[in-house]
Amino acid sequence: MPPERSRPTGPAPEWLVLGVNNVCNMHCLMCDVGLGNADTVFYTNLMGASPVNMPLALVERIVEQAAACWPGVKIGFAFTEPLIYPHLFEAIAMARARGLWTAVTTNGLQLDRKADALAAAGADEVFVSLDGPADVHNHIRRHPRGFERAFAGLDALSHIAQGPRCAVFCVITEWNVGRLVEFAGLFRHMPLRKLGFMHALFTPQALADAHNVTYGTRYPATASNLGAHDATRIDFDRLAGELSELREAAFGYPIVFSPDLRTPAELRRFYLEPAVPMGQRCGDVDRTLMIKSDGSTVPAHGRCYNLDTGNVYAQSLDAIWRGTVLEQFRDDLRAAGGLLPACSRCCSAFASAPATHAGV
Repeated sequence: MPPERSRPTGPAPEWLVLGVNNVCNMHCLMCDVGLGNADTVFYTNLMGASPVNMPLALVERIVEQAAACWPGVKIGFAFTEPLIYPHLFEAIAMARARGLWTAVTTNGLQLDRKADALAAAGADEVFVSLDGPADVHNHIRRHPRGFERAFAGLDALSHIAQGPRCAVFCVITEWNVGRLVEFAGLFRHMPLRKLGFMHALFTPQALADAHNVTYGTRYPATASNLGAHDATRIDFDRLAGELSELREAAFGYPIVFSPDLRTPAELRRFYLEPAVPMGQRCGDVDRTLMIKSDGSTVPAHGRCYNLDTGNVYAQSLDAIWRGTVLEQFRDDLRAAGGLLPACSRCCSAFASAPATHAGV
């Protein structure tokens, strides 16, 4: 008797993440794209499609199909940097005209100039990735005024009546440990929907090699998103204390953590023993699909495997979502206990909300 096929947890995805362009205006210290590490899966997912910018006609095809068969799905305008995508505001308005919820995930470098246009287009949510106070953020992002421009844009959005809701997400690294509480207090005057702290997401070479022994033929993994990041420089006792202080603080907006690690031992295990699984199962493969600028799709989002799950130019979104490639991937994840070895430090292993929320 053939094995039972797994199915998505619901009849439709919750999110369609549109990789609307293959260019970024920052050069972050731990990002494969910013560092030009072209041999990694993450780089390929974000930068490996042509054309550079998703044609507006393709956006129209996507939102028309989504509105027709999945009227409750949300559209996430994401990778690599949507605020420099030339059709962004038209695309948002197009989706909103069909009743679809829209969110934009951005590094914020253009936010001071484009806050009004985002609101006018009808964006429902804006997720901004910031890495700490100005000096820390600008060092990590390698831009002299990256923080100031993003902060000004957030401030502008907070003063627009019925404008998009805003959330800020910060990736924890050795460069901002000790400055996180200070960072959280910078937004006291803003009506943030949430402030999220994410532990660094990475795949070391040894973990990729171990994964590939078993899964390399079907789901090849590479080292990813390490760059200059060196977790051995983190003071884990100090970080645990700071996270505890953040949990107890009252800033006027919710503070969330992914994953929610509380002790120095848990933190050391996460950063220094990445082969040790800490998540339970992939939280995004059953609710998120990423569509690249050429219409090709990959499971979940840019941190997943560069798996050819179908192309919107050749197949319907529903056919891709329920297709044999994605079904087999879900089956293989289930058979492995919910995660493959190289999934161990992916945000989806800990996600209580889709990864598009986290500025991935």
